[in-house]
Amino acid sequence: MAFADGTAILVCGGLTDSGTTAALLRIDLQAGRVTSAGRLAQAVHDAGGALLDGVPLVIGGGSIVAGGAVQRIETAGRTVLAGRLPAPRADLGAVTVNGRVVVVGGGTPSAPDPRVLATSDGVHFAAVATLRVAVRYPAVAALGGAVFVIGGTDLSGDVADIQAVDIATGAVRIIGRMPVALTHAIALVLDGRLIVAGGRAGGRVQDAVWEIDTRTGAVTRIGRLPAPVADAAGVVVGGVGYLVGGEAGARLASIVSLTVR
Repeated sequence: MAFADGTAILVCGGLTDSGTTAALLRIDLQAGRVTSAGRLAQAVHDAGGALLDGVPLVIGGGSIVAGGAVQRIETAGRTVLAGRLPAPRADLGAVTVNGRVVVVGGGTPSAPDPRVLATSDGVHFAAVATLRVAVRYPAVAALGGAVFVIGGTDLSGDVADIQAVDIATGAVRIIGRMPVALTHAIALVLDGRLIVAGGRAGGRVQDAVWEIDTRTGAVTRIGRLPAPVADAAGVVVGGVGYLVGGEAGARLASIVSLTVR
């Protein structure tokens, strides 16, 4: 999970060569320096992360098995357990929509959770919609009051569906399909455009960068990453997108920037 921290990036938890970590790292983009910023209350990877009233929440994820903790990161790297999800959930996405944090996708290996949850306090969660296709490892982003759930993995394998969730009404539509079944990708909103980068297709790590037209569902390839990457943390700082870490056969320590023209 990664959050904008002024002009820096705050990276929270994740999976290292030594296992799941609780470390908080601050990446100073101007100086190119990485420093310790504290620790999570619980070490997790494959969690979701979103801001609630400007405060970072790390939601779900797991270490050995999926968990349901909601961790709030306060000042000076202090982290507290704010609440719990209604059920364990890893491999999920979380975004902020109109002052609420929305949790979508993920679940457990045996049971992807189709419920779309929303919270205004990090403690109480309510189901606001149900995915048409329950998936783990989707790319997730919010744009224009809707949440877009791109690809992912269901019980039958990887999927190409692009699902749009209207948080106000609870309506869920499949608005299009990716050119390939795509999972473990990263979605970002750059200059009002929905961008999807990297991921895995057919088990192979990808370098493609796609743009999704949220009105028509049309998908256009607009670029390539410097190298393939999946499972990276994605964040936007100062209008620039960043992919932090991830995997491509081995775990990566790279930080890749994305801009759109």
